[in-house]
Amino acid sequence: MTTEPAVLARNTSYFTLALVAQKVISFLYFTFLARLLGPASIGKYVFALSLTTIFSVLLDLGSANVLTREVAREPGSAERYARLIIGFKLAVMLVVVGLAAAFVWLTGYPLITRQLVYIAAVVMVLDSFTLTAYSTIRGFHNLIWESIGTVLMQAVVAGGGLAVSFFTHDLRWFMAALALAALVNCGYSLWQLRWRYLIKLKPHWNVIDYKFLARLTWPFALAAVLTRLYGYLDTVLLSLLSGDQAVGIYSVAYKITFALQFIPAAFSASLFPGFSAYFKQAPEKLAATFMRGCIYLTAIAVPVALGIIALAPEIIRKIYPAFTDSIVPLQILIFSLIFLFLTFPVGALLPACDRQLRQTGNLALAAGSNLILNLILIPIWGPLGAAAASLISTLVLLSAGWLVARQLVRLDNKFLSQRLGAIMIAGLIMLVLAWWLKYYIHFLAVVPVAGVVYTALLLGLGGVTRQEIKELTRVILKRQPVQ
Repeated sequence: MTTEPAVLARNTSYFTLALVAQKVISFLYFTFLARLLGPASIGKYVFALSLTTIFSVLLDLGSANVLTREVAREPGSAERYARLIIGFKLAVMLVVVGLAAAFVWLTGYPLITRQLVYIAAVVMVLDSFTLTAYSTIRGFHNLIWESIGTVLMQAVVAGGGLAVSFFTHDLRWFMAALALAALVNCGYSLWQLRWRYLIKLKPHWNVIDYKFLARLTWPFALAAVLTRLYGYLDTVLLSLLSGDQAVGIYSVAYKITFALQFIPAAFSASLFPGFSAYFKQAPEKLAATFMRGCIYLTAIAVPVALGIIALAPEIIRKIYPAFTDSIVPLQILIFSLIFLFLTFPVGALLPACDRQLRQTGNLALAAGSNLILNLILIPIWGPLGAAAASLISTLVLLSAGWLVARQLVRLDNKFLSQRLGAIMIAGLIMLVLAWWLKYYIHFLAVVPVAGVVYTALLLGLGGVTRQEIKELTRVILKRQPVQ
């Protein structure tokens, strides 16, 4: 099967736009819920979703990536793999749900929290089958139906949650609204798979086939487990060690910070093909593309992070008035965004250069660091400790990856230092200006002024050139690869 590059670019653009729309709707809905429910209640809600997100990796075990890859290579194998994975998920879903339920029962959570986890477990199972359907469809080089489903689900969540809020503030009904949206998306995705791609959904169980599948999926499964632990374990530990109020405080800071991850993720998707092609054919281009990607992402992350640090008190007090304790955690987490952005080009470089096992090892190191730091810092500082643990473990992940990157590409340290130094100087001047201006004008009016000043300083100091800004715009808006 061949697919025209223009079709792939259009599909990817649709998916990117859908993810942006999903992020915006999700963020606005979370803000609505946080303001409506308060720290303790939103803490229960977020904990239930975080816990089941960790357990959901046991349902997938890396099969989504393998499914897409194998279908892309051999479209005729789509039904075989889809039916095998559906059969596996049907066989283990009650076990996984039971493990999540046992966890909250054995750890002594109150009835309301246990009930939220039970409903969230239903969402987990539905989302898992949805992932299988969309992963199969991705193998046919089509992201349009997934794009529609992504926005559809978030719209149903927000609409259902708003409808619930008129009648009750019972957390279980808000979680039920999420379950309804997951059911709609699951039904939609499976319908597309069955009737548009004519793939039968009847489960298939075969021990020999499962052994073969296990050999394909285990590296992806290990990476998925580590990624989930790294991303969600802090919330679960915060709930266990500090309670619902602390989770609610932390979740607001976390949501604001990590709503922006789609930016480096889009860049990573753009960088990876070039890295793979240049690895053996043009090592000098590999180094240049890697350094340019790091510069571009730093140029984006620095003003966002430092600007939010300056305006965090105003943002929290105006938008989340019951969450004033989220101010400092937000400032710590948003500062880590600078380093988090850089982990994406590093994370794209290593697998592109056949260092995927090293990347998995780096994830294990970061996840282990995050676990130890959270166990030490949360009992002392609560949400502040979780934020500090996140910052340090992000630095660990970046440092470990950077050491390998230096072995793979010849970096121009002087060039990088000059460019990144200019970006940081421009950002720090912008930070001081924003902090001063917010006492004289509305904090929202500070944003465009600070943005103009930062851009002017960035060009004046040589952090980026005008041509690079044009390329940056092209990469973001047109989804073309970084050259």
